[in-house]
Amino acid sequence: MTDGGRALVVLVGHGGFPQGVLDGAEMILGPQEGMHAVGLSPDQDPDAVVEEVRRLRDEGGSPVLMLVDLFGGSPGNAVAAAFLREPDVAMVTGLSLPMVLEVANRRKKAGGDVAKLAGYAVSAGTAGIVDVGEKLGL
Repeated sequence: MTDGGRALVVLVGHGGFPQGVLDGAEMILGPQEGMHAVGLSPDQDPDAVVEEVRRLRDEGGSPVLMLVDLFGGSPGNAVAAAFLREPDVAMVTGLSLPMVLEVANRRKKAGGDVAKLAGYAVSAGTAGIVDVGEKLGL
């Protein structure tokens, strides 16, 4: 198990987006041990993403929560096919900064319970979608 009993969290997606979300989270919360970003560049095969996630898992242990940018996208499809049948692996799509902040703040409390962390991610991701004009009555 990684980071004092906490799950390994891997942000997965297209291009530099996962790293950008991680950079934003670290700007707000500081460095996040056991949280990594893996992006698929246009010239890469999706298997490269799988191999990087596998390397991170092998180094950091399991359980693993993968936060993926897009349901049905190549990076997410590749890691889903490679890892989702393994025990202690969960995946949530719709990667966003609110989602990552919530997961980062709840990792210690959740310990290695990736199902609980996945629930926090879904709740925060959903709650982060706001029509500001409607919310402000404009």
